[in-house]
Amino acid sequence: MIQNWDRLVLKGVRSSDNDDRGNIIAIDKDSLFLMTGRHVFKIPKSFVEGFNGSEVLLNVPATEVLRLELT
Repeated sequence: MIQNWDRLVLKGVRSSDNDDRGNIIAIDKDSLFLMTGRHVFKIPKSFVEGFNGSEVLLNVPATEVLRLELT
């Protein structure tokens, strides 16, 4: 379980199917905001499986992340 969510800002994110999904740019109470190129995604904290010290690991595949793009 992650105790200090703020330390994840600017860390990389990897989906459950081992796809590099970009970097965290912000965090709010319930979500992480992830940027890949010019695209921003709002990822629920419940999608976070863990943190290995350098990357945030998600428990969902890249296709699920793509559906969460902010417009």
